[in-house]
Order: sequence, then structure tokens, then C-alpha cells
Amino acid sequence: MSQTLLLVDDEEAILRSLARLFRNQGYELLTATSAAEALHLLELNDVQVILSDQRMPVMTGVEMLSLVRERYPEIIRMILSGYSDITAISDAVNKGNIYKFLFKPWDNDLLLENIRDAFERYGLTQKGAQFSRIYENTVEGIVITDQNTAIQAVNPAFTTITGYAPHEVIGKTPALLKSDEHPPAFFQEMWATLHEKGKWTGEIWNRRKNGEKYPEWLNITEIRDAQGRISQYVGLFNDVTEHKRNEEQLRYQAYHDALTGLPNRLLFGENLELALGQAERSGQVVAVLLMDLDRFKFVNDTFGHDYGDKLLVMVAERLRSVIRKGDTLARMGGDEFTLLLPTIRESDDIVRVIKKILHEFTRPFTIEKNDFIVTVSIGASIYPQDGNTPETVLKNADSAMYKAKEDGRNNYAFFTATMNEQMKRRIIVENELHKAIEGGELEVYYQPKQRLADGVVVGMEALVRWNHPVRGLVSPSEFIPIAESTGQIVPLGKFVLEEACRRTAAWNQAGLGNLQVAVNFSAYQLRDGDLLEIISNALKQSDLMPHQLEAELTESLVMQDVEASIEELVQLKRLGVSIAIDDFGTGYSSLSYLKRLPVDTLKVDQSFVRDVVSDQQDAELVRAIIGMAHGFKLKVVAEGVESVEQLEFLRQNGCDIIQGYWLARPMPAGDFAAFLSTGRTPFNGDAGG
Repeated sequence: MSQTLLLVDDEEAILRSLARLFRNQGYELLTATSAAEALHLLELNDVQVILSDQRMPVMTGVEMLSLVRERYPEIIRMILSGYSDITAISDAVNKGNIYKFLFKPWDNDLLLENIRDAFERYGLTQKGAQFSRIYENTVEGIVITDQNTAIQAVNPAFTTITGYAPHEVIGKTPALLKSDEHPPAFFQEMWATLHEKGKWTGEIWNRRKNGEKYPEWLNITEIRDAQGRISQYVGLFNDVTEHKRNEEQLRYQAYHDALTGLPNRLLFGENLELALGQAERSGQVVAVLLMDLDRFKFVNDTFGHDYGDKLLVMVAERLRSVIRKGDTLARMGGDEFTLLLPTIRESDDIVRVIKKILHEFTRPFTIEKNDFIVTVSIGASIYPQDGNTPETVLKNADSAMYKAKEDGRNNYAFFTATMNEQMKRRIIVENELHKAIEGGELEVYYQPKQRLADGVVVGMEALVRWNHPVRGLVSPSEFIPIAESTGQIVPLGKFVLEEACRRTAAWNQAGLGNLQVAVNFSAYQLRDGDLLEIISNALKQSDLMPHQLEAELTESLVMQDVEASIEELVQLKRLGVSIAIDDFGTGYSSLSYLKRLPVDTLKVDQSFVRDVVSDQQDAELVRAIIGMAHGFKLKVVAEGVESVEQLEFLRQNGCDIIQGYWLARPMPAGDFAAFLSTGRTPFNGDAGG
């Protein structure tokens, strides 16, 4: 006889997946996308097993199978659901409306086994003549007792599952399998249901012969004689240990990060909601810390994802070492971690935890003999003062974290009301910047650089400006950090580079000078694999000589990873491009590294130039930088020159080039061309500022 399996699910993709799974299993397959369609197919076909979704429009799977039981009681009815509607399922199981309840996502082997079991059960209930064969071969354990529950017979599957041979149990009661996991009330209810309805179905924990406890899905049925008196009980059961293990594994995977083993966003959200509910009832305070690694992207992009993954695992271990019992540490994704502190007495408790975390990041992380200094920025928000919903508390912690980054990273910040406005402003700027790059709102300004030896303007620095159609000129300090954090710095930097090269080549060809243009490059651009090609194309398209382009990189950027920086700068030098180290003196350069870096120019940071006349330490520092640079045969550019006194100091101490307001402010291309044409310099008294 053919075995017909009816698959019912309102999602066609799932139906197709199930059909593929059962296609070569020897079943006649019928499919339906609704309960109504399924009931219609049952009228036209001889079906033995139904596998149905639970949640469907109009009529649920349980409701449909209740009707099936009334009309076709011999059909084996099973639910395959992504949701566990406990009340409906319990009611349906207890009433016998369904045979088994299975979960999505399913395990193919387990589902195939359950369907095979279902067809075997169909045969067991429909073909008494074949009972003996099924009894001997079914994977379900079978135990038959008399009316007093003394065991009369067991099948081989009973022995396989429990470990007891027939001679060890016959004459005894099933109580020898008792696990002591259930209270007396459990068995009282079971027997009450059995006597009332003639059967009982449910999950029960029993104990094997070796003492191991295991879960089984048990169906007990009363057998009555011709006079209606109970003569026997038949129990059929499956060992659902593997099924439960799969369920637990799926649940673990659904709620935990695969890489670090920490709770994920979903579990953190549930714990946060629970903590806020308890805090509301008890009047307690709850804190959320949102943590973001400051230099993770650099490690990940430079050394590869394998290094990045190892670093995340090490970070998770260090964070675990400082959390308290009852706290929830989670990885939210990427390099972002959260910490839930559900029982806080005062804000000092939060600060103590934060300082422990920051202290953990003072030690380098060692991966394959490479040491990495990775810091963390932490944002903190507190319930109820910073929000009364999980979403609000998390959002405000995120705002505080961004504030910590803006304040210099490796830092922490508590949420304040003004941060929401700042975050909104940041999002607006991010969206508008994207339009500005595409819409021609960006403009390159130029600030001249002058050689002190003869007063000749030898070049300029290209600086981007944003002419907003409504707000006017937007400060670079407002949009450049956003462009760097979002990756928009790449198209923005490409525009500046191409425009600067084009203008410089045109001015040189027009006889306005032999100019070299300096263009700033960020860490994001430097680590971008396309940077060399972008620079090469810009030079070719503009006909600018490579040495007439100077790549400016900050000292801190270069020193993040010196070995990687050396390799990248060598590739730039091979193009013929000049290289300058910007903001020199503000970082942590080593002379041994400086000697190896293929650079041409050091730019003294304006913070040292500003007080060079009034501060002896700054004066000595600038003298030392100039002397050291010349010793390495490097040129020195002094930034931020604003007075004749500063100018004279720099001239007397051998500085090569100056840049600053005393010479000229950054100006649009048209004004800069006029500046070059008039020849205004401090030496003829025409410039100032």
C-alpha cells in the first residue's frame, strides 16, 4: 500500500524544502498552503500522515487537525512549528488531536525519523495482523501491563532504550524506571487523565538501568475487554534525548555569539527587559555599558579576519574577568560589547566597574607573537533616569559611547540629555554628507606654504570645505570624523585628491610657480587596498608630476602599526610621491622607526609653534625637531605661524617652510590663483593675518 504524506504550510518556500527532503523517501507527497486546501485534499485522497505548520491564516494547524481527528481519526497528525504555543499544543496533545509536536528549524535526520515513526504508528493502529512485526522492529519502546500495572511484555526497543532485558522487568511495575524528577501530583494527574479519557500522552523523565536519567515521549492507552473492563495498559515511548539535545543546541545558538560564546543581542535584550521589570517593582537602579573597541578595524583590515576574530575572543575573556555574578556580558556584533549591571546602589559602583574594564585594556593583546594595544570607549546609561524602556536605555548608552570616542577614545562617558540632540545631528550630517559628495557641495581650499630662505611660495595644503545650501560653510571638524567613521572618507578623499592634482597641474602649466600640493590621508584611506590605484589615476588624469604631490599622514596614524605603515609608505614612494608626517611631536615616535620611515618632510604641530616665543620648553622642542629632521635629511614645515616673532624664531633656527595665518588663510581656488599672481608675501608687506 502506498504511503501518502500531506505537507501543510502557508510558506511556499518551506513547503518546497520539505518536499525536497521527502521526495526520495518513497512517499506519495501532497502539499497544501492552507487548512482549507488541506481538508479538500483529504476528501480526494487516502492520506496516512499529515505534517502541518501551526500558525496559519484563518485556521491554525491545531484547529485543522482537530477537524481531521473528527473526520479521519486514523490519520497520524503532526505539527512542525517555529513557535511553541504551549496552551494550544498541550490541549491538542492531551485531546489526541496531534501525535507529535516538532520544531523549526528542523534536523533533517530527526524529521525523517519522526515521519517514518508516524507511518509505522499508522500501520500499528490500522493493521493488527502486522502488529507482531512492528512490535519487534519499531524504534518506539513498547510496554504492556495487566490491569494492576504488572509488566507482561516489552519489545526490543524497550530494552535498547532502558537497558533492561525482558526477564528483568516482567512481573514488576514501570515504577522501577522512576527518576524522582516528578512530584506525586504529576502521576496523580496522569492517572486521572488516563482513567477519564482512556489515554495519556506527554513527556516524562525516567531512569535507565545504568542510572542515567533520560526524557521520553510516552503514550499510555487503556485496553478494555468485551465487558468494558480494563484488562491491560499499553505504553509506547520514544527516547527524546537527542531531540532535546538538538533543541538545546538550537536554543544556545539562537541566544549566543558563535565566536565568543557570549550572550548575543537577542539574549541581552531579554535579560535587559527582565532586569528593568524587576527594577521597576523593587525601585532598584540598572546600568547598561556599551563598549566599542577603538582600534579593532585597524587590526582586522591590516592583519586579516583571523587576527580580528582571535582579538575578539581575547577581549571577551578579559571582560568576563571583571564582571560580577548576575551581570550579563554580551557581544552585540562586530567589535561592540554590552554589559548589563542589574543591581546598582550608586553611580560610583558603575565607575568602579568601568575603571576595571579600562585597566584590562592597558595590557597589550598578544596574537602570534604580535602585540596590539587596543583600547575601548564606553558609554553608560542608567535606568530609570536615562530611559524607561530597553530600547531607550540602549540608545542612550550608544550616544554616550560616541561621546566617549569624540572625547579622545580609551574613555567613558555617562549619558546626558544633550547627547540625543548630538546623535540626531550626527545622523543628519551623515545623510547630508552623502548627498554633498554626489551633489557638488564640496570645495577644495588651499593654504600656501612658503620657503623661508627666499620667500617663495613652494606649495600649498589642500583642505576640503563643505558649502551647505542651507547652513553655509560646515566646519571640517564636524563632518570629517563622521566621514572617517562611516567610510565616506574614501569618496570624499578621492574628490579632494583629484581636484587638488588638477588645479596644481594647471597652475604650474600657467607659470604661477613650481608648486607641490599636500593632500591629507586618513587611516581608513591608507589601509584601503585601492589607494595606490586612486593616486596613480589622479596623477595621470591631471598630468601632475608625482613629486609634485605630497601625501600627509599624521604621526599617530603612522605609529599605530609601524611595520604596516613602512610597507604602505614604501609603495607610495615607488609612485614618486613625497611623504610628510603631520602633527609631528604629538605622538610617540621612536627615532629608530623614524629612521626607517621613507618620509621627506616633518610638519611641526601648531601647538608647539603657538608658544615657541613665550615657552622655553616648546622652543627647545622645536629646535630639537628641526635639528633631528635635518640630521635625517628631512625638510621641516612649521604649521600655525601667526606672528612675526614666531616667523623670526623659525628662521633663526633653520626651519625650511612655514604655513599659517600670518602668510594666508585657506582660500578657494580662485583666490589662491590671485594670491599666486600678485606675489604677496610677508617679505613685501602685502600679507598678514
